[in-house]
Amino acid sequence: MTFRTHSRRAAVLVFPVLLLSLLLLLAGCRSASPERISDTRFLLGTAVTITIHQHGISRNVFQPAFDRTEEIQNLMSLNEAEYDDTEVLRINRRAGLEPVAVSEDTLKVIREGLRYGELTGGAFDITVAPLIRLWGFGTGEERVPAAEEIEAVLPAVDYSRVEIHAGTGSAVYLPSPEMGIDVGGIAKGYAADEAARVLREAGVRNAILDFGGDIVTIGGRPDGSPWRIGIQHPSGERNRFVGILSSRDESVVSSGAYERFFHEDGVRYHHIFDPSTGYPSDSGLTSVTAIGADAMKTDVLSTAIFVMGLEAGLALLDSLPGYEGILATEDMRVFVTAGIADRFEVPGDEYELVIH
Repeated sequence: MTFRTHSRRAAVLVFPVLLLSLLLLLAGCRSASPERISDTRFLLGTAVTITIHQHGISRNVFQPAFDRTEEIQNLMSLNEAEYDDTEVLRINRRAGLEPVAVSEDTLKVIREGLRYGELTGGAFDITVAPLIRLWGFGTGEERVPAAEEIEAVLPAVDYSRVEIHAGTGSAVYLPSPEMGIDVGGIAKGYAADEAARVLREAGVRNAILDFGGDIVTIGGRPDGSPWRIGIQHPSGERNRFVGILSSRDESVVSSGAYERFFHEDGVRYHHIFDPSTGYPSDSGLTSVTAIGADAMKTDVLSTAIFVMGLEAGLALLDSLPGYEGILATEDMRVFVTAGIADRFEVPGDEYELVIH
């Protein structure tokens, strides 16, 4: 995903508007309450909202968290309308020419992106940028490329070809000029983790961060109850949910095909690509929510599992202690891993609940 402010997670996605749509259920929280303060900024191509429920916290606590988020955006954005130069833009522009020195932040995100590429068998691939460009997502000129065009681009989509040159500093090199990286599907989670760290270090104990649908909860509500998070229905209809999750001290990140799509010749094409085919994923899943300690990891997992499909996705979650999932399928079942079954509710009878 690219941080594009004009509008979008793969194998990928662009950082623009949400892709995921997790809706917070803050019932009983009155905005006039002296213990509730909130602030919103437009960052990473989406609305970033931090809400704190705690006595004695100054509004000054917001700025360092937003500053840290903007710092990450300034290093990794691909939005050429706003940035003449970022480290990721530089890496892509120097592809096939020379390694590019990068900061610790960018290096960490790229290293983790490559690690998750291997962990997911390529279902998550930060080198998906050539495909995003080919299909036009985030440009307002989306189109279905010819099969020959896709075949020509696919060799450039291969996380295993990215080179990290370590030395007195660290540099990243793309060996082919056709290659390009897009860290939108991981960097937003990293930014959410970092903002939450800044808030915790400032003494915040009860808060919820909404990074365009990437949710991080700090503690629970002041009365000791958990936060209640509505998982967006795959239809994209607001105030309609697959279910409701009770959450404390964790990240909750969803991916679905309902936020970014276009129609051509009566066919609907969404933005979550399968890097192995070059086409939007057709795995039988309609939405995936990953839950765990780190938003950077759940950011990746929600997208990768959407591409991998039900069985492979559940197997991946089984291999990752402390990480859980909610997977909705085209045949109206919702699979919930056992670790969160006691805190997930499915409203009504639209979905059949299956505990894995």
